[in-house]
Amino acid sequence: MPIYQTDEHYLRQAIESVLGQTYSDFEFLIVNDSPDDTLRLQQIVTSYQDTRIIWVAGQENGGIAHASNLGIDKAIGDYIAMLDHDDICLPSRFAQQVEFLDNNPDFGFVGGQAEAFYPDDTRVSLDYCVSTSVNELKQSFFNGVPFLNPSVMFRKSALHGLRYNPRYKVCTDYDLFARLVFAHNVMATNLSTVILRYRFHNASTSFNNYLVAEQETNEIQEWIMQHDNQFSK
Repeated sequence: MPIYQTDEHYLRQAIESVLGQTYSDFEFLIVNDSPDDTLRLQQIVTSYQDTRIIWVAGQENGGIAHASNLGIDKAIGDYIAMLDHDDICLPSRFAQQVEFLDNNPDFGFVGGQAEAFYPDDTRVSLDYCVSTSVNELKQSFFNGVPFLNPSVMFRKSALHGLRYNPRYKVCTDYDLFARLVFAHNVMATNLSTVILRYRFHNASTSFNNYLVAEQETNEIQEWIMQHDNQFSK
């Protein structure tokens, strides 16, 4: 979980949602992407005194892609669950995703449904495609980003050494998903159940960068068209 100048209340909610998982056998890597704020953030994190927490000190503010890659590289588990510093996992998230990947060895990663919430506690359902075939999965890439990144759990072996591309400011997750599916034929889907509460607020990247997101999405979709026979004919 990358953290960057995170509000203490949000950070504590995110941390506690992980420590409270019904599936308890995990390492919890927290990657500090704001070295200028290290003292405050580290004091919050170490206050939990949970041996599963591993503090990863970033040497510079490299951005979420860089911080996520650092966490992936240091992870030793077979599965890697992503999470943003201000979102909240439902208690059975890890258990559901581990069970799915254990029972479906042909799938490289799995996401899930989410409930978005605003500062006034207004709530909105975020619905993602539950793909049952390769063609359905590939088509879903043209209906928006088919996975909510902080809901995703990867099979580490399925990453094929691929990582988030820091060149993308907003769609680094969309790019990674596309390269896994279209260049490496990794199968993936979403659980049909809600496993994450996704926080919307004015400081969120998704709120402030619609134009950049549109440009990056178009570029990634052009790459898909060039790299998959289904769409390049």
